[in-house]
Amino acid sequence: SALQKLVTFATDGAYVINPARQDPCSMVTTTFGQSINPVLSWAPRSGQMVRVICMSLGFVFTCNVVFPASFGKQGTQSVKSILFGPVRAEWERTVGFFGSAFKQDSLGVPTFTASQRYVGISIRMFPSEVAPALPDVSFIGATPTKRSGKKAGGSTSAKVPSVPSRSLLEMHDKTTWSTNDDVGAWDGTEYFKRNKEPSMKFSFDVLHTLPRLTADPNFGDTVMVLYSASTYRWDNMAGTSLSLNLYGIVLVSRK
Repeated sequence: SALQKLVTFATDGAYVINPARQDPCSMVTTTFGQSINPVLSWAPRSGQMVRVICMSLGFVFTCNVVFPASFGKQGTQSVKSILFGPVRAEWERTVGFFGSAFKQDSLGVPTFTASQRYVGISIRMFPSEVAPALPDVSFIGATPTKRSGKKAGGSTSAKVPSVPSRSLLEMHDKTTWSTNDDVGAWDGTEYFKRNKEPSMKFSFDVLHTLPRLTADPNFGDTVMVLYSASTYRWDNMAGTSLSLNLYGIVLVSRK
């Protein structure tokens, strides 16, 4: 089925990879603009470096991608983020891939604990200025990033679901997007339910044809998370940490 092929997916050869199944030797890291943080990228094409779109499958713990959540101790910002639990063996392969790709023997990973029970991976967008009356899920934490990205501005309404205006491929024009920017949130449940023929294969080209989610996935739902990967150092004494930056999600199946 398409779902089985998705689990063992390695790369589409052009844009998207599954880090758990991809050869790190086929990737490079580079910096973009004035940022000093290396970003996982494809080898140069026509003289240009292109950011890699990573995908990982997992189970939702907390999701605020359609509707952002309040963020920070004072709740003065909002953020679109997902806290999810990937399959353990696949995630161990993923972390090994990133360590090799970024040439790091030790690499910090953004893991957080929800309700003192569930340890998951947090992937988010850059926080934006306050959105009033949003649920507080600041316990999710955040993927720390160098504050040199796009400056967030304006406000985000909790009454209107996000409707992505740009395609997934346009997302890799930047490493980190602001919460005020659109992000894709697609419903792939019917697609994967009916796609049972062994010859069928999930293609990222069909993302724009899938229905858009009008509500965030619930605890235990299976999702595909799409993101960019970079590394950063807080200071010369600290170690190197991994920054996972949200590009979009696809709901694969309900709990």
